[in-house]
Amino acid sequence: MTVSLLVVVALLALAWSAFCSGAETSFLSVSRERILHLAHEGGRRAKKVERALQDMGRTMTTILIGNNLANVTYSSATAALSAQLFGDNVTASAVWSFLAAFTVLYTSEFMPKLLCAARPLRRILRLADAYEIMARLLAPLTVLALRFTDLFVPRKEVKYSLTANDLLRILQDRKDGVCLSDFESALISRLVVLRAKGQPITPEAILSALREDG
Repeated sequence: MTVSLLVVVALLALAWSAFCSGAETSFLSVSRERILHLAHEGGRRAKKVERALQDMGRTMTTILIGNNLANVTYSSATAALSAQLFGDNVTASAVWSFLAAFTVLYTSEFMPKLLCAARPLRRILRLADAYEIMARLLAPLTVLALRFTDLFVPRKEVKYSLTANDLLRILQDRKDGVCLSDFESALISRLVVLRAKGQPITPEAILSALREDG
């Protein structure tokens, strides 16, 4: 019974760690412009992702805490399993430790990040609900960590603005099976107009101009 319970705990921790790694890569790779558009169109999951992107410091702290908790749980469970299965057999325990480390590296770091980097938009929308649940559960730890960090490195408000590279990322999202909508075509046209006029290029300025045109 103890061995079975430890196996279940180790597998759940492995899955949790993989989720955190994938979510981290997706948040850092996803096109903010696509999320802004999908949220503007009423997408429920896109709105959750947009809220997370608005405070990336908090989002990354939550993911970091979750990933560390998952890895500690996995390490503890596999160490307990080793003691249950091999006792004082040093060689078997060493081999087990190596395999456990390789497993977490491959299945909870390499593969999730590879998959989410390939299609960040699709992946983050699927992970949005689970991330929101984790963020709520870990909120006390996240707040504590942020306050402690702010004592040494105060956070600065970072205002996001659109660049030419952002346009390329909108176009590159077509590899997720996404086609440019009329709204996005108008958005790109508006960006060109704002740049030609020398006006600040921000999501708010573009959406405001589009509403006026509509």
